[in-house]
Amino acid sequence: MTAAPRWALLAALLFVLAALPAAALAGVLATSDPAPGEVVGAPPERVRVALDVPVETAFLELEVMTPRGRVSGVASRDPRDPRAFLAPVRPAGRGVYGVAWRAFGRDGHPHGDLFHFEVGQVPDESFLIATAVPPSDRGALGVLARLLALTGTLGLGGLVALRWGVLAPAWRAGGVVPPVGASDPEGFRSRAGAALEAVAGRWWAVWWGFAAAAAAGLALLPVVLLRALGEGPGALGTLLGDTRWGLAWIAQAALLAAAIAAALVLLRGDAWRAPAPAPAWALALGGPPALALVAISWSGHAAAGDDAPLDIAIDAVHNGATAAWLGGLAALLALVPAAGRALASEDRTRLLAGVVVRFSALAVTAVALLVATGIYRALVELSSLGDLLDTGYGQALLAKLIVFALLLCGGAYNRLVLHPRLERAAIGLDPDDRGAAARLRTSVRAELALAVGLMVAVAILVSIPPPA
Repeated sequence: MTAAPRWALLAALLFVLAALPAAALAGVLATSDPAPGEVVGAPPERVRVALDVPVETAFLELEVMTPRGRVSGVASRDPRDPRAFLAPVRPAGRGVYGVAWRAFGRDGHPHGDLFHFEVGQVPDESFLIATAVPPSDRGALGVLARLLALTGTLGLGGLVALRWGVLAPAWRAGGVVPPVGASDPEGFRSRAGAALEAVAGRWWAVWWGFAAAAAAGLALLPVVLLRALGEGPGALGTLLGDTRWGLAWIAQAALLAAAIAAALVLLRGDAWRAPAPAPAWALALGGPPALALVAISWSGHAAAGDDAPLDIAIDAVHNGATAAWLGGLAALLALVPAAGRALASEDRTRLLAGVVVRFSALAVTAVALLVATGIYRALVELSSLGDLLDTGYGQALLAKLIVFALLLCGGAYNRLVLHPRLERAAIGLDPDDRGAAARLRTSVRAELALAVGLMVAVAILVSIPPPA
């Protein structure tokens, strides 16, 4: 890694990791009846807690305690409000009533808190509730698990988009050639095809790296959530079988297994070496991560809103655009420079210019979708602009937006400066392509370094319930 990408990575990570303390303190808004600290005249018949997100029936707890013991019955979800749950209370006279509650939200997060209310004025009476509040799933291990699972899935999709949507068409078209004169497309395809076949193993090395990251993240996530819920391994079946998040986890694991099985079948022959493998393989390798991104949206923050189907669809488009852009950058850096080193200067310029032209179009489309869908999701998840500074979710979102803006600057430099230089070199207007090619490699490395910071910001962001 050169100095510029190294500093870009360090700056992005330091900036984004500053949001971690906010992540640890952030929590979902909740109201209760009786309210925390409220003084009521008579013991209530039941205690009700309402969150800002729908809750699952699994892992639902609401305990009401007095110094003389527990006085509440079994907790259940409010049939009139999927965001609320309640428990009947046995009257126990005047005094302090402590409440400990826990719920697993449809946003994929455990929530919990302690509070008390009083029946009559009892200023001198206090006690400790003998029930632990579940720890948060927003610590470093939770962020790491989400970072691995999300980055792995996005990367798998982006690799397929780059190889089948950018690299293969550029090779088939013969790269960028002068408008007049012999271009020898068959000769170029033969020479460039041989160079691409020689480095196809690098694409697979990156693919397996992303698959391993996704698998590690999926393995860690249930551990993080069970620990946050205060449950042991015996509750794994309930987590996976009785919650929306668990069903989405099963879908992601099955889809990852399907992609790995397809990869193993493809690797048994020689078709994987071709510059443009059959489209069926693009579907077999790209379909599972695309569906996994939908499953992630279906079980995350987008599923907890009032307009869940639309929110899920827009969030899935946002994830898909991220995959095409950032995963494509990883594949671009892994394949094209290595293939170019095996080619003569003219062929290298033709190939690189053809790839950059197509990837630029893909990246511009992806960025447009990211901006449009990102604005929509921010309007849904923030109650006001003040949330950007006053809430943990807003601070993590602000960190993501700043790193995203830096990435946009890098992309604009590639599109407006390096892209035209490579095209001019390819058509013979500027035969010296070395400067543009070297700068492109440095720029792509810097963008990937910033992308690491962006993905850390995203992992923190999805670990925090939004304020709205």
